Amino acid sequence: METKLKVSEILNLHLTLKTIIDHETNVDALFKFKLLGILKAIEHHVIHFEMVKNEKIKALGTEDENGNTVIPADDTEAIQKFSESMEATLNSEVTVAVDKLKVSEIFDKGVPCEYLIGLYSMMEE
Repeated sequence: METKLKVSEILNLHLTLKTIIDHETNVDALFKFKLLGILKAIEHHVIHFEMVKNEKIKALGTEDENGNTVIPADDTEAIQKFSESMEATLNSEVTVAVDKLKVSEIFDKGVPCEYLIGLYSMMEE
């Protein structure tokens, strides 16, 4: 099934999934496996976002004393351009080929409540 998500939702979902998979030992193994499939399906969108973000920083920034390209805090014009560009990117929608999680699959699987909000975009009844 294909699901449309905003890039910002994908970034939040990616962080939540990685945290659950890497650090939650009480989560059911089969459920973790399903979460890993979702993580794999969205990972390329996260990689693409990071590439676009880094390219924008290189285009608008300057090299600091360590050789890193940064946007100086006092360059308000560059910060404004970067923010507008990233906002448009974060609000754009992409299609993800993954089945949503059924509510019955999520509850009673050992997922702490603080992560349920992060999974919300992937839930359905």
